[in-house]
Amino acid sequence: MATDWRKYRKSTHLASADLDAMETDGIPLIFTIKEVKYETAVDVSGTKMDGIFCHFIEAVKPLKLNSTNNKMLAGFSKKDGLIGKECHIIENWKGMKIELYVDRNVKMMGSITDGIRIKPLQPKAAQPKPNFTEANFEAAKKANATKEQIESKYNLTTEIWKMYNAQMNGTNNEEVNLPPAK
Repeated sequence: MATDWRKYRKSTHLASADLDAMETDGIPLIFTIKEVKYETAVDVSGTKMDGIFCHFIEAVKPLKLNSTNNKMLAGFSKKDGLIGKECHIIENWKGMKIELYVDRNVKMMGSITDGIRIKPLQPKAAQPKPNFTEANFEAAKKANATKEQIESKYNLTTEIWKMYNAQMNGTNNEEVNLPPAK
Protein backbone atom coordinates (compact mmCIF):
# COMPACT_ATOMS: atom_id res chain seq x y z
CA MET A 1 0.00 0.00 0.00
CA ALA A 2 1.32 3.43 -0.94
CA THR A 3 1.51 6.10 1.79
CA ASP A 4 0.81 9.70 0.84
CA TRP A 5 2.92 11.97 3.08
CA ARG A 6 0.45 14.85 2.66
CA LYS A 7 -2.16 13.04 4.75
CA TYR A 8 0.18 12.98 7.75
CA ARG A 9 1.23 16.64 7.84
CA LYS A 10 0.70 18.21 11.23
CA SER A 11 -0.77 21.45 9.98
CA THR A 12 -3.44 23.35 11.85
CA HIS A 13 -4.76 25.25 8.83
CA LEU A 14 -5.35 24.48 5.17
CA ALA A 15 -2.27 24.44 2.98
CA SER A 16 -1.76 23.66 -0.70
CA ALA A 17 -0.55 20.15 0.22
CA ASP A 18 -3.91 19.49 1.93
CA LEU A 19 -5.81 20.52 -1.20
CA ASP A 20 -3.52 18.44 -3.40
CA ALA A 21 -4.18 15.37 -1.22
CA MET A 22 -7.94 15.98 -1.26
CA GLU A 23 -7.91 16.33 -5.05
CA THR A 24 -5.90 13.11 -5.39
CA ASP A 25 -8.61 11.37 -3.34
CA GLY A 26 -11.33 12.78 -5.60
CA ILE A 27 -12.73 15.08 -2.90
CA PRO A 28 -14.32 18.21 -4.39
CA LEU A 29 -12.76 21.41 -3.13
CA ILE A 30 -16.12 23.12 -2.64
CA PHE A 31 -16.85 24.39 0.85
CA THR A 32 -19.50 26.42 2.67
CA ILE A 33 -18.34 29.21 4.95
CA LYS A 34 -19.43 28.73 8.55
CA GLU A 35 -17.82 31.94 9.77
CA VAL A 36 -15.03 34.36 9.00
CA LYS A 37 -13.39 36.25 11.84
CA TYR A 38 -10.31 38.23 12.75
CA GLU A 39 -8.25 36.28 15.27
CA THR A 40 -5.07 37.15 17.15
CA ALA A 41 -2.15 34.99 18.25
CA VAL A 42 -3.40 31.98 16.29
CA ASP A 43 -1.02 29.04 16.06
CA VAL A 44 -0.68 28.40 12.34
CA SER A 45 1.51 25.31 12.13
CA GLY A 46 3.87 26.52 14.84
CA THR A 47 3.84 30.24 14.11
CA LYS A 48 1.67 32.66 16.09
CA MET A 49 -0.07 35.14 13.83
CA ASP A 50 -2.99 37.52 13.59
CA GLY A 51 -5.29 37.46 10.61
CA ILE A 52 -8.63 36.77 9.05
CA PHE A 53 -9.56 33.10 9.27
CA CYS A 54 -12.29 31.29 7.37
CA HIS A 55 -13.98 28.32 9.06
CA PHE A 56 -16.09 25.89 7.05
CA ILE A 57 -19.20 23.83 7.70
CA GLU A 58 -17.48 20.82 6.16
CA ALA A 59 -14.93 18.84 8.18
CA VAL A 60 -11.86 20.65 6.91
CA LYS A 61 -9.18 22.80 8.54
CA PRO A 62 -9.70 26.58 8.64
CA LEU A 63 -8.10 28.77 5.98
CA LYS A 64 -6.08 31.88 6.75
CA LEU A 65 -7.33 34.37 4.20
CA ASN A 66 -4.97 36.63 2.30
CA SER A 67 -5.79 39.90 0.51
CA THR A 68 -6.43 38.18 -2.82
CA ASN A 69 -8.97 35.79 -1.31
CA ASN A 70 -10.56 38.56 0.79
CA LYS A 71 -11.12 40.60 -2.38
CA MET A 72 -12.66 37.56 -4.10
CA LEU A 73 -15.13 37.07 -1.22
CA ALA A 74 -15.99 40.78 -1.21
CA GLY A 75 -16.68 40.50 -4.95
CA PHE A 76 -19.01 37.54 -4.36
CA SER A 77 -20.83 39.66 -1.76
CA LYS A 78 -21.46 42.34 -4.40
CA LYS A 79 -22.96 39.71 -6.69
CA ASP A 80 -25.16 38.62 -3.76
CA GLY A 81 -26.56 42.16 -3.56
CA LEU A 82 -24.47 43.80 -0.85
CA ILE A 83 -23.34 47.32 -1.67
CA GLY A 84 -20.62 49.67 -0.53
CA LYS A 85 -18.70 48.73 2.56
CA GLU A 86 -21.20 45.95 3.41
CA CYS A 87 -19.50 43.60 0.93
CA HIS A 88 -16.22 44.03 2.85
CA ILE A 89 -17.73 43.08 6.24
CA ILE A 90 -16.32 39.59 6.86
CA GLU A 91 -19.29 38.52 8.98
CA ASN A 92 -21.47 38.91 5.85
CA TRP A 93 -19.58 36.09 4.12
CA LYS A 94 -21.23 33.41 6.26
CA GLY A 95 -23.05 30.78 4.18
CA MET A 96 -21.15 31.47 0.93
CA LYS A 97 -20.17 28.47 -1.17
CA ILE A 98 -16.66 28.68 -2.55
CA GLU A 99 -14.32 26.47 -4.52
CA LEU A 100 -10.62 26.43 -3.68
CA TYR A 101 -7.67 25.55 -5.90
CA VAL A 102 -3.89 25.54 -5.73
CA ASP A 103 -2.22 28.34 -7.66
CA ARG A 104 1.31 27.17 -8.53
CA ASN A 105 2.53 30.69 -9.34
CA VAL A 106 2.01 32.76 -6.20
CA LYS A 107 4.67 35.42 -5.64
CA MET A 108 5.58 35.64 -1.98
CA MET A 109 8.64 37.34 -0.48
CA GLY A 110 10.46 37.40 -3.80
CA SER A 111 9.92 33.78 -4.84
CA ILE A 112 7.28 31.66 -6.56
CA THR A 113 5.38 29.17 -4.41
CA ASP A 114 2.07 27.31 -4.21
CA GLY A 115 -0.87 29.13 -2.65
CA ILE A 116 -4.54 28.55 -2.02
CA ARG A 117 -6.91 30.66 -4.07
CA ILE A 118 -10.67 30.95 -4.35
CA LYS A 119 -11.96 30.25 -7.85
CA PRO A 120 -13.46 33.39 -9.41
CA LEU A 121 -16.77 31.68 -10.14
CA GLN A 122 -18.85 30.56 -7.21
CA PRO A 123 -20.12 26.99 -7.37
CA LYS A 124 -23.79 26.83 -8.12
CA ALA A 125 -25.95 25.45 -5.38
CA ALA A 126 -27.40 22.11 -6.35
CA GLN A 127 -30.95 22.58 -7.51
CA PRO A 128 -33.33 20.30 -5.64
CA LYS A 129 -35.06 17.75 -7.80
CA PRO A 130 -38.78 18.29 -8.28
CA ASN A 131 -41.22 15.68 -7.04
CA PHE A 132 -42.52 13.12 -9.52
CA THR A 133 -46.28 13.63 -9.56
CA GLU A 134 -49.32 12.42 -11.46
CA ALA A 135 -48.77 15.33 -13.85
CA ASN A 136 -45.55 13.58 -14.99
CA PHE A 137 -47.09 10.14 -15.60
CA GLU A 138 -47.96 10.60 -19.28
CA ALA A 139 -44.58 12.05 -20.26
CA ALA A 140 -42.78 9.25 -18.38
CA LYS A 141 -44.94 6.65 -20.12
CA LYS A 142 -44.25 8.15 -23.57
CA ALA A 143 -40.52 8.13 -22.81
CA ASN A 144 -40.69 4.51 -21.63
CA ALA A 145 -38.87 5.73 -18.53
CA THR A 146 -37.52 3.21 -16.04
CA LYS A 147 -37.65 3.77 -12.29
CA GLU A 148 -33.93 4.65 -12.32
CA GLN A 149 -34.47 7.22 -15.08
CA ILE A 150 -37.33 8.81 -13.17
CA GLU A 151 -35.30 8.89 -9.94
CA SER A 152 -32.39 10.56 -11.73
CA LYS A 153 -34.60 13.59 -12.47
CA TYR A 154 -37.25 13.52 -9.75
CA ASN A 155 -37.83 12.73 -6.10
CA LEU A 156 -39.91 9.56 -6.22
CA THR A 157 -41.93 8.38 -3.24
CA THR A 158 -43.06 4.79 -2.80
CA GLU A 159 -46.69 5.90 -2.89
CA ILE A 160 -46.38 7.81 -6.17
CA TRP A 161 -44.39 4.93 -7.67
CA LYS A 162 -47.27 2.58 -6.78
CA MET A 163 -49.77 4.98 -8.35
CA TYR A 164 -47.66 5.31 -11.50
CA ASN A 165 -47.26 1.55 -11.84
CA ALA A 166 -50.97 1.01 -11.24
CA GLN A 167 -51.94 3.53 -13.92
CA MET A 168 -49.39 2.22 -16.43
CA ASN A 169 -50.29 -1.43 -15.80
CA GLY A 170 -54.04 -0.94 -15.39
CA THR A 171 -54.04 -2.37 -11.84
CA ASN A 172 -54.96 -0.96 -8.45
CA ASN A 173 -52.29 0.14 -5.99
CA GLU A 174 -52.40 -3.00 -3.86
CA GLU A 175 -51.66 -5.32 -6.79
CA VAL A 176 -48.39 -3.62 -7.75
CA ASN A 177 -45.23 -5.46 -6.70
CA LEU A 178 -42.42 -3.03 -6.11
CA PRO A 179 -38.87 -3.98 -6.86
CA PRO A 180 -36.74 -4.43 -3.75
CA ALA A 181 -35.41 -1.22 -2.20
CA LYS A 182 -31.83 -0.27 -2.97
